[in-house]
Amino acid sequence: MFKVLLFGSGALGSVFAWRLQESGKAEVTAVCRSNYEAVSRDGFRITSQMYGDHVYQPSRVVRSVEEAVNDGTSYDFVVVCTKALPNLGDNSGLITSAVTPQTTILLIQNGIGIEEPFLTRYPDNAVVSVVAYIDVSQPEDGVIEHGSNAVLAMGPPSPRLEELAQAWRDGGVVCSVAENIQALRWLKLAWNASFNTVAVASGGNDSRRMLDDPECRQLVQRLMSEVYRLGEAVTGATLPVMRGIDGPEALIADTDRPGVVVVPSMLMDFLAKRPLEHAVILGNPIAIARELGVDVPCMQAVYAIVKMVEKQYLPSRL
Repeated sequence: MFKVLLFGSGALGSVFAWRLQESGKAEVTAVCRSNYEAVSRDGFRITSQMYGDHVYQPSRVVRSVEEAVNDGTSYDFVVVCTKALPNLGDNSGLITSAVTPQTTILLIQNGIGIEEPFLTRYPDNAVVSVVAYIDVSQPEDGVIEHGSNAVLAMGPPSPRLEELAQAWRDGGVVCSVAENIQALRWLKLAWNASFNTVAVASGGNDSRRMLDDPECRQLVQRLMSEVYRLGEAVTGATLPVMRGIDGPEALIADTDRPGVVVVPSMLMDFLAKRPLEHAVILGNPIAIARELGVDVPCMQAVYAIVKMVEKQYLPSRL
């Protein structure tokens, strides 16, 4: 039975923790901060098109990482599901008290370069990069609305990681262990660096409104093309094909299906006046592009706009 600590018990983290615990192979301690009162009292009240409705009770609910270890529990895995916001500070130290020499750290976060702070702070621990595809939100504390998608890809491979992946599969998650995890991370960035960022830069628009506007649609496609070109320069190979999606045009067509309306996570953060993940979704890739001499003018322009939009409501934190 794996001992798992969930750090970042929001919408995404709660669903993946639920399915891991549902496998019967893991006990999950959930660190809940803003939603502690609701979750400790009522659990996570989940409505899911994929798994059905359920009240998920983690094995233990705590307010902090320190509380999670005060009974002497040693964790096999620490699963980090917080947003990556390096422009606001290095939060890799927040899990230190739960990391032992045997702990594997999983990072289920968006963006590029998210692993570096953890690799630097925990050089003797396995740090696993995880790419997630899931449609989920937390409209109020402890209330989770989940759609019909729950996919994880993680790496680099190891026998221990394969055991964890099998536990997630047993819980109904589509989960793979990949050698080319960074290529998969760049592949996901093609969507995040376009739809997520333009949703904010355009003043607050979902995927349907963005795609229905010809100029905005063109901007989204140009951003995707820049990410593909940069990702292939970094990895030295063509980015993977996933579900038949082999480039920007196919990725846009997949999002443009009839009846599909996506509210990007960055748009939800913008509407709630929360910090935005622009540093890892645009800032870090742009820095890499400069080093490699790859021209990414659309990414640079949108990055400048998104940062200025955020400064309007978080001026003291930037």
